[in-house]
Amino acid sequence: MVRENDFLPNRLNFDAVIFCGCTFKEMQIIAIISLVTCMVLMGTITEVLFGMLLIGVGLAFPACVGMVWILAIIFQKAKQGKPKGYVKQRFYLWLEDKGILKSPYVRTSSKWSIGRYIDGE
Repeated sequence: MVRENDFLPNRLNFDAVIFCGCTFKEMQIIAIISLVTCMVLMGTITEVLFGMLLIGVGLAFPACVGMVWILAIIFQKAKQGKPKGYVKQRFYLWLEDKGILKSPYVRTSSKWSIGRYIDGE
C-alpha cells in the first residue's frame, strides 16, 4: 500500500493564526489600540476621582487584557465566513469614504481600455 503525503504547501503563504482567529500583526494592532485606550481612560478617571494619574496607568494594564480579548472576539466574528483580506479592504474603503486616507483600490466605474490599437481594422 502506497501512502500519500497530505502536506499542502499553499497554506504556508498565509500568516499563522495565533489567537481567536487573528494573526500576529492583527493582535499587535489590537493590543496597541487597547493599551492606549485603557491608559487614557483609566488615567483620566483616576486623576479626576482621586488625583492620582499613575494609579490609573497601572490599572490600565490588567484592563487591557480583557479589552484585547473582547476586541479579538469581535474581529473574529467580523472575519468569519469572509475571504482573506476582506475586513482589511473594507476598512480601507471606509477610511476613504470618511476622507481620512486614500484607498489603494480602484473604485472607478467606467470603460477601461487596454491601451493597444491595431491600425487598419
